[in-house]
Amino acid sequence: MAAPARKKPWFAPGDGADHLTALPLELRAQIVASLPFRQIVQLSALSRLWRHIHHHAPVVKLRLYEFVYLEDYVFGTDRSLPGVVDEGAILGLRLALGRRARDGSAFRVDTLALDYSVADPRMPRHAERLIAPRSASPSPSDLPPAVRRLDVDGEYHLAPAIAGPGAAALRRLHLDKVSLGEWPRLPSLRSLALLSVTVEAPFTPAAWCPLLEHLAVSFSTVEQARVDIRLPLLKSLDMEDVDVRPHDDSFEPFGQVTIDAPELEELVLTCTSGGTAEYRSFTLRAPRLRYLGYHNQFAGRVDVDVGRPGSVRAGSISFESNEEIACPEMKLCRMQMMRMLEGLLPELSPEDVADAARPHLTLDKYSVESFDSGKMIPEEKLTCDLSALMTTLKV
Repeated sequence: MAAPARKKPWFAPGDGADHLTALPLELRAQIVASLPFRQIVQLSALSRLWRHIHHHAPVVKLRLYEFVYLEDYVFGTDRSLPGVVDEGAILGLRLALGRRARDGSAFRVDTLALDYSVADPRMPRHAERLIAPRSASPSPSDLPPAVRRLDVDGEYHLAPAIAGPGAAALRRLHLDKVSLGEWPRLPSLRSLALLSVTVEAPFTPAAWCPLLEHLAVSFSTVEQARVDIRLPLLKSLDMEDVDVRPHDDSFEPFGQVTIDAPELEELVLTCTSGGTAEYRSFTLRAPRLRYLGYHNQFAGRVDVDVGRPGSVRAGSISFESNEEIACPEMKLCRMQMMRMLEGLLPELSPEDVADAARPHLTLDKYSVESFDSGKMIPEEKLTCDLSALMTTLKV
């Protein structure tokens, strides 16, 4: 019996030409924008057509930890700083950024992402110089005028000050794992995301970014007695696991949350960390609100005003309770739910609201594994389906 014929390997057809280099400059710049800026600079050595590619990448990613070598060894007289910083390579990066800033044909920088360890005292000095390539004597975090987005990962240390000509034009800011002792003045900011941030300054965003349209705060702590969000252009607000409490009151998380946003369309407030976020009061004024997602946020006093009855067309309100997590009794959660529904349906009496909501309320009882003992413990979840409720009422 003859052996089966072996298949010939398949090769993609090609003419040997460099099709990537043949692409327009703007498209090539978009392709390489996902690389760290240091690697984009290295691409400039490929050929004449790639010579200034780092002047045109819309995203500039600066990763200072890549310039630390021999991290397993400790150097210095105090024997406390691991590794050696490649000062020459960082200087070369600064020079490349400086040439780009002086190049009149360079593309605008849409995103500047700076990643370094604030715990290493050698890094902030370099970070400040890199982020201010136009200044002869750079001040902390002076942004170039062309920057529209800034991402900062602070490794749980104090956030750098944001100033300079770029601060006035910045549109998007993402802060991750930082402490905020003072808010920057960002008059053009449209989108702000805070992740694992400790806010020590008063939380009044209208004072420092009055044009904000999108705000997301996740797994963060506001060390103030109140959160006061009064933004005339805000369209979406997402608060997930946000603890509001004065700094000197670690056992009473009863802060006050006020949201007054005439253009707000989507609001999501949720607690997912195995408990219930508790506030002294929750006040909402949002006449254009269309979606409300409210999960495990208990407040001693609730005041909801969404303008026209039935303006909220979708979403849900829910509370979870078991014997292990810190949360109010389910009857108190039900009372808050009814108060919120009365605010959503102000034309109905409390009795009529209760009657209308009853078919759309579900109380699920089930068991979950205990964090401490590993045993199964009972848990309850009360949910009101706002989408179904509003559809039934046809308001």
